[in-house]
Amino acid sequence: MSPTLERISRWADWALVPAGLALVAYQMLTVWYSVHGSMQHYVTHMSGVLVIASLIAIAGASSGATSRMGYFRVLAALVAGGVAVYAGVYLYVNIPSLEVMQPFVGDEALMIGMLLVAAVLILAWLLWGLPLALLCAAAVAYFAYGHHLPPPFGTSQTQPNVVVSFLAGFGGPRGVFSFMPLSADMIFLLLVYGGFLYGCRVIEMFTELGRAIGNLFRGGVAYSAVVASSLIGMVTGQAVSNIALSGTMTIPTMRRNGFTAEQAGAIEVMASTGSQLLPPIMGLGAFLMAEILGVAYFDIVTAALIPALLFMAAVILGVFAMIGSSKEIPFEKMEVDWRKVWAVAPSFLLSFIALIGLLYMRYSPAMAGFWALVALLPLSWLRAARYRPTLSDFRNGAHQGITTAIYLALMLAVIGLVVQMLSTTGTGLSLGRLVSMLTGDSPILGLLIGMGVALLIGMGLPTPAAYALIAVVVVPALIDSGLAPLTAHMYGFYFAILSTLTPPIAVGVLTAMRISGGTFLGTTKECFALGGVCFLVPFAFVAMPELLAPRELGLEGVFGIAMALFATAMLSAGIYGAFGVRLRAMERIGAVIIGPVSFLLYLWDVGWWLALVGPFALAAWLILGKPQREAVDITARRVRTEQVD
Repeated sequence: MSPTLERISRWADWALVPAGLALVAYQMLTVWYSVHGSMQHYVTHMSGVLVIASLIAIAGASSGATSRMGYFRVLAALVAGGVAVYAGVYLYVNIPSLEVMQPFVGDEALMIGMLLVAAVLILAWLLWGLPLALLCAAAVAYFAYGHHLPPPFGTSQTQPNVVVSFLAGFGGPRGVFSFMPLSADMIFLLLVYGGFLYGCRVIEMFTELGRAIGNLFRGGVAYSAVVASSLIGMVTGQAVSNIALSGTMTIPTMRRNGFTAEQAGAIEVMASTGSQLLPPIMGLGAFLMAEILGVAYFDIVTAALIPALLFMAAVILGVFAMIGSSKEIPFEKMEVDWRKVWAVAPSFLLSFIALIGLLYMRYSPAMAGFWALVALLPLSWLRAARYRPTLSDFRNGAHQGITTAIYLALMLAVIGLVVQMLSTTGTGLSLGRLVSMLTGDSPILGLLIGMGVALLIGMGLPTPAAYALIAVVVVPALIDSGLAPLTAHMYGFYFAILSTLTPPIAVGVLTAMRISGGTFLGTTKECFALGGVCFLVPFAFVAMPELLAPRELGLEGVFGIAMALFATAMLSAGIYGAFGVRLRAMERIGAVIIGPVSFLLYLWDVGWWLALVGPFALAAWLILGKPQREAVDITARRVRTEQVD
């Protein structure tokens, strides 16, 4: 690699944090003061995002395959960053006139609009990869030239000035600005807060807590990984980045303690995937959902709570069964630094309580993120010197948070192009009608087709981008089939999350296997063995909508949760052949059948007593067969001993 290219990358990486902190300071200022008009605010935010995104792209250029490609990436990022500055200044000055004149704007404005769209697409390619950039570029091309396609694939002709005005966001938050209010007014400071938790050593505290919990059970490192990855993902909100961050710690530890590469990778993937259902970030899709539904973000958090707990319970039960099926996993104690926990916990708890409390009181997420940062940073400096973050830690935390916030803001900008095309051309409505036609009058068929389409859309896409498209294409059809809007959106969001582990792309699995050294098919297989039952959770809250309303949860809902947990435990026991005790072949078959069937009988409301017949029969079978099972185990051990002798 060229030394010059490496110096350029190091310079860009150094400049990233000061530029990012300047944008953070601006965002914190706008929490309290309206510096200028709303569109000027979004233009300023977008310009800052694109400039910092270009620095991130340049900083990563030296990791390319060849020096030539690295220089090409630097050049592309510089051009995109320069265009962002020029377009930002032009739009900031001319927004009032553009709002009045659009779409009948002059040639200069149209050129600026096209350059802005091109800059967003280039940076999306450099940071998010080719698949997302190609999808959005195809949407732009279809918007402009779709009328040349034959029916039924074509669209009505749209004038070029209208296309550019809509995509470039002239006259309002649309096109690349469609979701800028979401980034600028809601999530940016929250994501920066998540990064500073890393820099203030809170992530290390999460790891210590995971070890403490893992010390209670055999194979405790796996439980430690689930807890630590879930807590870390709770504040990063991204499955793939969370796997890359926490997986470097958890996966090698599990490998050293008897887990195969595929098992270790699958545990990390499932924990990081489920963490997107946990507040306060929830994979960003929750903020999109709140904006689409026009409800408070805290209402979405409340609705997602029980499904999130069911998901994580399924993962933990699966880990328990996995460990029971293996003789290679020891009971090994891990050392826990309790002094670190007690030193770090106050700053985290006070900042997190402030965050959740303000969200509960319906303050804006930006305001909640502001006070969470104000509480976290000073309190972190008051710790004992041994546990106090250094300037290097502070910089690393700022780097982590700013990078995450910029990545997601850029993704919102580029996916806005697709959403604008779908809504303006009517393609989204047409696709929704097609899904409705395929489902007919069958709600069950509608749910299954909706699941398939959602998983297909989400392949290779970040969760927020996948959910944004699912909300346009799939969710309206689910609402037409009779689902409440919140239930339909939560159903689509859930499968947008699960698409990260669904083959043939499965970006979460690809990330984990690079760390673990396992195979793609083996890790994917372990993911479905460990958490395949998680695919039943959306059907559970569709059948029992009270699961999305914890405040209204009654005895029937509690019984339904218990039945869901039973089905999860039995399915895991049948898959792994153990659940506290080793199961024989017929017992495994019975567990696989009885658990899910009992749960489905309960959901179909055929009578709770009938749903309990299977569990009681299986329990009686296991209890009565215990002496025979123990006798078989004793005989097997005697035979092995004689063979050794």
